[in-house]
Amino acid sequence: MSLRMLFDKATVSDMMTAWPIKPALYAPPDDSRVLSTVNAKLINGYLDTGTAPADQLIVIKDGAALHSRAYTTDGYLDPDKVAKWRGRGYTIQLRNLHRWCPAVHAICAAIQNETGYGSYATGFVTPAGGQGLYHHWDQNMGLIYQLAGRKTWQLWEPGVEEPHNEQFASNTSPGSDVIDRMKSMHPDFEFDLGPGQILVLPRGWMHNPHARSQTQESVHVTFVARELTGYWIAGKLAQAALTSTPMRRVIPPASVVDPAAFARQVAAARDLLTQWLASADVSALAADLLEDARTEPNVDYISHAPRPRPNGGPQSAR
Repeated sequence: MSLRMLFDKATVSDMMTAWPIKPALYAPPDDSRVLSTVNAKLINGYLDTGTAPADQLIVIKDGAALHSRAYTTDGYLDPDKVAKWRGRGYTIQLRNLHRWCPAVHAICAAIQNETGYGSYATGFVTPAGGQGLYHHWDQNMGLIYQLAGRKTWQLWEPGVEEPHNEQFASNTSPGSDVIDRMKSMHPDFEFDLGPGQILVLPRGWMHNPHARSQTQESVHVTFVARELTGYWIAGKLAQAALTSTPMRRVIPPASVVDPAAFARQVAAARDLLTQWLASADVSALAADLLEDARTEPNVDYISHAPRPRPNGGPQSAR
């Protein structure tokens, strides 16, 4: 299981010691179970039977998303409506597959246990000649597994340094301003991803994925690895510092609203945190944080899609 379902042993060993920072193409090992457990039949089956949770779907074309009423009946996914929109060139995005598809959940859980990186997965079904999302970059590593058809991936080197969480997201300023500038530039790489291939797409690489020149429907699943950073560790350490009684003492209102007094409170909190960290048992903290990294359940899809208008009409993406 885990990364070894997607890559050979040598590649996994390299990834564990030097996490990729440039895009590259791979293929799963010949004996990998992913070939039989995660495939186009699985993904299309959820759409053809209406068994995918409707609130986890986005139906989108050329950067414009439909309201859920366009593809549901009585709150449930309607296969006939989904088929209609697919026939009109709309991409179907299946979010958070790890929450409701057991086969995908097993892979994501194994990746998290092996790497300590929380993992989630998203499926995409794009009709021949179509495009769902436009130019954007993601805040985490994407392992894009092509299941059927082909998809073109135009890639640009990062225009921002170390995007993470809300910092330098491509759908908000200043990241969106960088997007507008980079779109006029020729892509640094272009991959025509075919069935059975995996594109390793590091965070921050702007991409413009489409099937505009294809003659068959494209189906792929993106496994996302939400990398850990010093920021994550720092946040966990600050939470652990709640065991310090002085850190839990109330600050009087007068010491909050007065700028000079509040500055002294900030300095005092900084000193208390520094003192607590200096005396903390690092080995014990590391063991607790490792357990958190391997088991944190709140890892879900972060949307780059536009919000549908309340009246049901589409809203253009940036």
